[in-house]
Amino acid sequence: NGMYRQVDAYEATPLPRRRPNTMNRGGLIVNEIGLEPLMDLLLRRLIAPLAAHLYSAEPFAASLDHHHSFVVAYRHRGDECGLDMHHDASEATLNVCLGREGFTGGGLRFCGRFGGEAHRRNVAVADHAVGRATLHLGRQRHGADDIVTGERYNLILWNKSSHHRLSKDFLAKYRSRPPAAPGGEAASGGEEAAPPDLACLSYTHDDDYENYKPYPPGKKPKPRGPGGG
Repeated sequence: NGMYRQVDAYEATPLPRRRPNTMNRGGLIVNEIGLEPLMDLLLRRLIAPLAAHLYSAEPFAASLDHHHSFVVAYRHRGDECGLDMHHDASEATLNVCLGREGFTGGGLRFCGRFGGEAHRRNVAVADHAVGRATLHLGRQRHGADDIVTGERYNLILWNKSSHHRLSKDFLAKYRSRPPAAPGGEAASGGEEAAPPDLACLSYTHDDDYENYKPYPPGKKPKPRGPGGG
């Protein structure tokens, strides 16, 4: 696969690199190693037309105009075998499985949409295969199940709309927090329709995580502000 070979070649150099986001410690921002024109082309020719068709009711549907693109690796050994539940800093995300061959497990798990009553209800699991791509809304809660064997590289494009990000609708939505489950700690003004599915809980983002199951080894509750428990 030409893409991950190029990433491997760059990783073998002493050249500087930045973390792609706040959750993946490993990985590489491909816009910074000469691949931004290719990502621009993907956005214009593939992602923007698909998003306009699939998400025609969304306010950003016809205005995707920039992206943050990076490669991440998942390995069955160590602490980067999966990724906690989250939603993306994007309007629409393209997730492309680059390989490598021989990996097993590590499905892309989807739950509900940020801000909705069912945002922590399990929806589907998409199996990765080399060359397979998945397009989804950035606000769709999702995570990577743990990889069981081998190693897998994924190319991620967070596609964004400058016009939408300046709108009152966008600012209002992302200043709010999802509602808590019945009996859980209130996160905004309401309650979920039902208790969350355990697979959709986030130890990074959910204040009430420990109400449902213990934190994973090595993980800790988020720091609380003044007056917190």
